[in-house]
Amino acid sequence: MENRLSKILKGKKTDSPALWMMRQAGRYLPEYRQVREQAGSFWTLCFTPHLAAEVTLQPIRRFDYDAAIIFSDILVIPKALGQTVEFAPNHGPLLEPLDWQTITQFSKWTQFEQILAPVYDAISQTRESLAPAKDLIGFAGSPWTIATYMMDGGKGNEFSLSRQSLKTIDNLQPLLEILTYSISLHLINQVQAGANVLQIFDSWASLVPVDLREDILFKPLNQIITTVRQRVGDIPIIYFGRGISESYTMLAQKKLNIAVGIDQHANLMELARLLPAEIPLQGNLDPEILVEGGEKLKTAIAQILEVAKNRSFVFNLGHGILPHTPISHVETVCELVRQGR
Repeated sequence: MENRLSKILKGKKTDSPALWMMRQAGRYLPEYRQVREQAGSFWTLCFTPHLAAEVTLQPIRRFDYDAAIIFSDILVIPKALGQTVEFAPNHGPLLEPLDWQTITQFSKWTQFEQILAPVYDAISQTRESLAPAKDLIGFAGSPWTIATYMMDGGKGNEFSLSRQSLKTIDNLQPLLEILTYSISLHLINQVQAGANVLQIFDSWASLVPVDLREDILFKPLNQIITTVRQRVGDIPIIYFGRGISESYTMLAQKKLNIAVGIDQHANLMELARLLPAEIPLQGNLDPEILVEGGEKLKTAIAQILEVAKNRSFVFNLGHGILPHTPISHVETVCELVRQGR
């Protein structure tokens, strides 16, 4: 199956950019809020397959995006590895203190897959209901990004323990290794359940100094890509490294055959000039500009589409849709991006 998004990610020509948005299933949609209330908790929503499938499909019905992305969370990985993960109202994730020895020696892989089975069921149910012309994106966090939550217990304290870990990376490596394996397994299972595109979120990549990015970010990424493709074939993969666009030229030299997601703070035009033409780009509308709307939004869309004329391109945000985003502004994006179709 090669639809607009998967074609672009394989470097093929299409009549216009592919279009989807990070966090496209979320609180800005009244239909999502209704199902979220029905579920009662975030984890219940994630791990109840028919509810997760429903909210995955909602933005496709409303906006006709080129791809659905399964409703889940990157923190299903530590949860499946045995670390308690809770979502506190108006606070975000809270993780219990990391038991390094238990996690780094984890070997209960059948149990791991059983815990995550509802995610795969949700993917299968979504694929059954999703039009054949739509791609279905599975995803995971990167080893480093997931490790930051595991070490710091969430997003608090400016990731002080994560930053400290970078001073003794030999001690950090066993955690990155178990995460590399578990993420690979999770992505493989998502493809086998029906996902035909993958995205790897490296949301906290910028915490890693430039001189450590090869060991901490790119070697594990390379291992994941190699492992996944050995098992499921040449699946299209997008890597979203937030805040490290200056390292994308180094990443490009590795010839991993992936697309790169670009955040809203990066210079898209400069990256398009620097990166090889065969690397598809994804991005990078500022979510705050999407909220603001008006002429500023139209100008930002036009600037991105100018870059998109000359290479394989996926129109997206530089980060996720904000909860207070007006639906009419999302409709404006859809209309302007599709004018060339």
